Amino acid sequence: MNRIIDFLLLVGKDMLEPIGYLPWGMAVGGVFLLLWEVRYHEKARRQKRNLRQKWSLFFCVVYLTVLLKLALFSREPGSRMGIDLELFGTWNSSLISQAYFIENIIMFIPFGFLFPLADYRFQDWRFCVGGGCVFSMCLELVQLVTQRGFCQLDDVITNTVGTIVGWVSYRMIKRLHDILCSVDGDKHKRKD
Repeated sequence: MNRIIDFLLLVGKDMLEPIGYLPWGMAVGGVFLLLWEVRYHEKARRQKRNLRQKWSLFFCVVYLTVLLKLALFSREPGSRMGIDLELFGTWNSSLISQAYFIENIIMFIPFGFLFPLADYRFQDWRFCVGGGCVFSMCLELVQLVTQRGFCQLDDVITNTVGTIVGWVSYRMIKRLHDILCSVDGDKHKRKD
């Protein structure tokens, strides 16, 4: 039991770092919204641009900013180098390695959840999961080239699993929303 508590405390402590990057993400997201309004103001006004989509894009920008700050820009160039292509090589008996493994899954859950809200193409699980996998591979390659992180096969696998968890969560919430809306619509029809 103590091991589980220690594990959860370790993961919780590690989650404080990306939370600290939220002001950066919000600032970049705000600039994105401002530029979006300037660029698409007239067109959006005519089309009554989908407010949900605009805010979903905002949160995607916030998420990507925090992710890039965490995985790349918070590290000194040349501080970490190497390639590890061993499958599940990062999972061993130490709590720290297990925490990193789980945190890599958690890190990509927002990708699988937010991107389907922002762009209809990501509602197809293959496109979303493929996008998360490709983004993770690109992140690992940039870490390798800039030596700002270890290039690990496990990271790509766990990030992809996180994307799947996020997409499944998105689908479950969307299905619940659709059911509740159809029940609410049936109530209104009966009153008429």
